[in-house]
Amino acid sequence: MTKDYKKEFISCLQSIEYGRNSYDVFQDFLTLSTLSFHNVIAKDEKVEKEYLSIIKKYKNYKKFPELLVITTLALEQKTQDFLGDIFMSAGFGNVRGGQFFTPYHLSKMMSEMVIGDNFKEQIEKDGYFTLSEPCCGAGGMIIATSEVMLEKGFNPQKQMRFIGIDIDLKCCQMAYIQTSLLGLRGQIYHGNTISMEMWKKFITPMSILPLAA
Repeated sequence: MTKDYKKEFISCLQSIEYGRNSYDVFQDFLTLSTLSFHNVIAKDEKVEKEYLSIIKKYKNYKKFPELLVITTLALEQKTQDFLGDIFMSAGFGNVRGGQFFTPYHLSKMMSEMVIGDNFKEQIEKDGYFTLSEPCCGAGGMIIATSEVMLEKGFNPQKQMRFIGIDIDLKCCQMAYIQTSLLGLRGQIYHGNTISMEMWKKFITPMSILPLAA
């Protein structure tokens, strides 16, 4: 039986602190999860302090790890842009600013059309395929490409490297969380693709692990 993790996520989100704006709680969830993954690599006391400064605002703070568990289970149930779907369906996106995420089934279709079988030659030559996503949103195209690779008999955890960029920090955080949970190797930049200004870089934890023989 397929479980409705989207409904479960939103219910959990709303129960963290009644009366507080769900958008603000969601934003704090993204920041806390990002800091947790990022500190696996950074091991920075400043990251720990930032985490504690956010978590102490909540009495029901133990619900935040629960949200991450729900996200993990949703991604295990099926490959998807789970957080991107939550973000848009809950009305958290900047619609007035033209912020719309590509539906996942379209991302997958585009991945199938764009990469085709061309990545096979690069894998044979370099051992991995490189994907660059200059406006990554919540990571839908990166996730979809990893699914297409799996369907073609390749292992994206070992045979794909990605670089994602987005001007919206929340998008970067969603992409970083999801690609980290999926065990993908790559980097997410908070930056401006046009001006090439980069403000923050997040490296997925899998990226620092050696490839198994």
